[in-house]
Amino acid sequence: MNGSSQTSLTPEARKQASIARLQAAGIPYIEHLPMIEDASEVRVRSAEEIARRAIACLFAIQAACDRQAGQYTPDTARWCQELLEQYGVDELTHQEARILGNEGGEQDVVNMVWKYEAYWVLLWALGVVEELDLPDHAIDCDFAIQAVAQHADFATFMAQAKLRDITSILDEADLIYRYHWACVDARLKQAPMPAGLNPSVVMERHAALNWLIDNDGQDDWDNPDVST
Repeated sequence: MNGSSQTSLTPEARKQASIARLQAAGIPYIEHLPMIEDASEVRVRSAEEIARRAIACLFAIQAACDRQAGQYTPDTARWCQELLEQYGVDELTHQEARILGNEGGEQDVVNMVWKYEAYWVLLWALGVVEELDLPDHAIDCDFAIQAVAQHADFATFMAQAKLRDITSILDEADLIYRYHWACVDARLKQAPMPAGLNPSVVMERHAALNWLIDNDGQDDWDNPDVST
């Protein structure tokens, strides 16, 4: 749902709200997992900054998908570059530049394809995706591509963006932190993932939400803090 939360929660109240959702879904948790930062302590990114990050990420993902399929030709590389220019986006991360430059190995390509899940969070932050539902499944790739492709340029993409407030973003950041702990705990115990959570989806969402609030102060999309 677009818009803001009804009230701005304290970090402790936000933690307890997340725990209530975990309890309702039958997902394990620990009370002593810390609270996340207060709204006054985190970065508040602009819609334009998030949108530029989303578009750069999408085209790097598409290049990675083409590489996985053995279809990343020099013509495809040029086409990706032309699309970046069409949308006026040139802020590539190191990993995105490597993928678009046909550098890096197979694991780099796989990692970039998984960034679809992080990109989805950016679309949510911009109000393009309605909600972040239970992270137990992969995203709708066709919708994810069309979210940008249906717009001719950056301005028309921005015209439909409705940036969510920092309270809503922090609510999701706290919840995904606890989902991620549950996934790590299950893996360490060699137990099934609770509620069918997909640990790769959870990790990528955690990465994107932590980038949105820049929780470690590094402003690093390629290597955000996802510790639990």
